[in-house]
Amino acid sequence: MTFDDYFAWRKEVEALFFLLNNTDELTDILQQQVKALGLEHFALLIRHPVPFTRPKTFLFTTYPKSWVKQYENENYYAIDPILDLCQLPGKFILWQDALSECTKLFWQEAKAHGLTSGVSCSLMALNRALGILSASSKKALNMLTLQPEQQLRLQYLLDLSLQTLQRLDDVSMRILDITLSQRELEILKWTAEGKTAVEISLILAISPHTVNFHQKNLQKRFNAPNKTQVASYAAAMGLL
Repeated sequence: MTFDDYFAWRKEVEALFFLLNNTDELTDILQQQVKALGLEHFALLIRHPVPFTRPKTFLFTTYPKSWVKQYENENYYAIDPILDLCQLPGKFILWQDALSECTKLFWQEAKAHGLTSGVSCSLMALNRALGILSASSKKALNMLTLQPEQQLRLQYLLDLSLQTLQRLDDVSMRILDITLSQRELEILKWTAEGKTAVEISLILAISPHTVNFHQKNLQKRFNAPNKTQVASYAAAMGLL
């Protein structure tokens, strides 16, 4: 496939995604596109930026149901090496590059369900949610290769999927919907710098009571136990 073919495909698939009306249709078109790449099944995982220790996670997949059930029952989210390697956006990984002694059993169990090899890529949505698109193959682990154009196609499918889920206002893309006033933003920025309420009041020429009022209100809105966590959440969500 030439790059001209790639851009023609891009235009065509973009139009298809624009017509999607629900997540079932999204699942169908992703499966079709993955098949066209010579792969078998896919998994699209969405992970929210907050809370840090227990982020909300959503999964759209055509993997065998038996594997999905085992994966969720055993909480393989916690040990899946692909999720670990794709924590940052912009990654593209062949599964054979994620092999190690400590994950050997995990891969053996995946293979028993028909997931012999595969590829994964990651991307951050505009709302800071992380998307990871994986596609599996029955080919031997060391036999699976993808051309650069195929990699680009998989990455663009992930981009379109995230855009579509946001357009559909799907629950998987609903991060905390918080709009900050100018005053709240100023106080949050100085809080993130480690300033106390008294110091912030002097910097902004307002009373410490006003600073504390805004900080307490922000804790409620972010459902955070203290002002430090509010500042951390705001930074993770791209609000600062």
